[in-house]
Amino acid sequence: TRLPGFAGAWEIYRFERIATIRKEKIEPKEIIGYSFCVELEHIGQGSGQLIGSTTVTERSSLKSFFKKGDVLFGKLRAYLKKYWLADRDGVCSTEIWPFVSNTTVIDANYLFHIVQTDSFIELASTAYGTHMPRTDWNIIKNYEVSLPPLAEQTAIAAVLSDMDAQIEALERQRDKTRALKHGMMQELLTGNTRLL
Repeated sequence: TRLPGFAGAWEIYRFERIATIRKEKIEPKEIIGYSFCVELEHIGQGSGQLIGSTTVTERSSLKSFFKKGDVLFGKLRAYLKKYWLADRDGVCSTEIWPFVSNTTVIDANYLFHIVQTDSFIELASTAYGTHMPRTDWNIIKNYEVSLPPLAEQTAIAAVLSDMDAQIEALERQRDKTRALKHGMMQELLTGNTRLL
């Protein structure tokens, strides 16, 4: 399916040509009190949303740097679908890969949607280690991605991001309705409020 106004062939790239892993690591004692740290549990499962954060302490483990626009991908148990498009700079667990987009060929938002696809997650779940399975870069780097021109990528990513925003709004409404129902249950089931 193509968006209106776009035509032309897509090109196939290996994943290592469209993204690399940010390699910068840092010891906790060098960044004590760093105010924004993301661990695996802070990324929603299958939602692409950040649901929390923490700060670095002396007892924290080695961390990886990430920058705004990096795509964070949980390499431990990839089937849990932990991914987030960073909206600020920070540090994260070394169990998370900060992917840096090659902006000459791919839009960061488009990359964010690629790592959510079933085929990428399935390949990323082909991991080493049985108890704590981790994604193998030597497998991921050869993953083939078909890319449209950058302008079309931006348009596609915008459509998908709008849908994410709609889902988030519906989930907020659902949560409010659930809370309202819970409150009504307390009133109606105890007789505090009577129906007319």
